[in-house]
Amino acid sequence: MARKMTEMSGVEIEVQCAIATVRFDRGGKANALDHAMIEALEAAATELSLNPDVSVVVLAGTPKIFAAGVDLKDTRLWNSQGSAVARHLSMNAGIRMSTAWRRLPQIVIAALEGPAIGGGAILALCADFRVMAEDAYLRFPEVRLGMTLGWGGLSLLTERVGAGRAKRVLCCDETIGADEALALGLADRKVPQGAALEVAKAWADEIAEIPSMPLRMTKSAIDAHARRNWAEGAEGDQFMLAKLLAEGGGGA
Repeated sequence: MARKMTEMSGVEIEVQCAIATVRFDRGGKANALDHAMIEALEAAATELSLNPDVSVVVLAGTPKIFAAGVDLKDTRLWNSQGSAVARHLSMNAGIRMSTAWRRLPQIVIAALEGPAIGGGAILALCADFRVMAEDAYLRFPEVRLGMTLGWGGLSLLTERVGAGRAKRVLCCDETIGADEALALGLADRKVPQGAALEVAKAWADEIAEIPSMPLRMTKSAIDAHARRNWAEGAEGDQFMLAKLLAEGGGGA
């Protein structure tokens, strides 16, 4: 049974037969996504997209927390002293990462333990399926923080829960536990605390038995139909403008 390990800036990739397991861990700071972690996650997705032997990818954070949003203190993500173009590039690192995960040709299963907040929740929504531990939850606090939901998250959330509920989730800063996530279609399986990764891997084993080419073609066709989003290309610009307004005191 072949096994290959790759590590990069807190991201570990383990490939065993047709299944790749990607774990990301900052070693603290609530596993918030900083610039280095975002770049490493993008690189991991790019690497896996070119692997013809992998049929299913399992994505997991730490054993106790998926990701508590973006590291708001990481100046590399905001580049407040840079030119407009430099700031745009910095602030769109997240959408480059999420796009790489959303466009993976393989089936992606996210294993969620604990909180998945903001950018962490968007990353979870980039997966095709989500296994949530009973203590896991999703939250999107961007609007309360004076920003819009970027990284392609607006379309991902809306296509899963509908426009009306997406407005509630975002404008009321709702916390969505595992049971509610199941009911809304934001989660596919609820498991005991600590079991999300194990269950996700077992599910990946089942899916990996399906022939790889039709699996990839089916995912591609469904995604092409579901994600005809006219606003997606402007989400990065909207996110940057909202951030600039908030910095200038115009977000109220």
